[in-house]
Amino acid sequence: MRLLFNIEIRGQDVATIINLLFGTLAILFLVEAYSQNTLIAAAFVLICVLADGADGILARNRGQGSLGFQLDSLADFISFGLLPSILMYYVVRDATGNRNIFFLIFIISFIYTVCGMLRLARYTLTPQESLFYGLPITAGGLIIALCVLAGLPPTGLLIVTLILAVLMISEIKYPKIRNTLTQGVVGVLIIAVLVLYAIGTSYSIAALLLLLLSIAYILNPLYRGYLR
Repeated sequence: MRLLFNIEIRGQDVATIINLLFGTLAILFLVEAYSQNTLIAAAFVLICVLADGADGILARNRGQGSLGFQLDSLADFISFGLLPSILMYYVVRDATGNRNIFFLIFIISFIYTVCGMLRLARYTLTPQESLFYGLPITAGGLIIALCVLAGLPPTGLLIVTLILAVLMISEIKYPKIRNTLTQGVVGVLIIAVLVLYAIGTSYSIAALLLLLLSIAYILNPLYRGYLR
């Protein structure tokens, strides 16, 4: 599909735009400042992960132009860099109600956003074909959303956010998940969480299982390279 100004939008770019759409919607829900909107925003992050995964699959099968590559990075920054940091801020602020720690929450939120920006900038300059240097920003956003959905205590969420920020700008090598079975399991679990949340049924078990898989992804290279 070719738009005005000679800009061509491919199928994978549509998935990227959907990623951006739900990331933007989630931020708008948070701005409304209703406590239940934090869960809606966290659910929207999962939708963004699905859209980002679809974008990656389509790009590998059909090829990705330079425009699509830039669109993907920009959308990822909104959905997995800016949105999770705002989500964490509102969740911790509403849970504690202590204005004395608002500045601390803001600082950690800002650190995560900056590290996410640096992570994407580094990848844009030096894209890696078979692995990532530093935790992928999509994984960081997914884990924060899952922690919110799983009801992680505010202190724990602050610590997790700071750890994820450090991992994103680290030199730790993380593999790209290209295995069809693994992608399918993750996709099914994300959809299960979204469906269970939408119908008002307990989604905590599916969210916890997906969170454990995400933690295993984080710890695997740490164990192989540093802890073993």
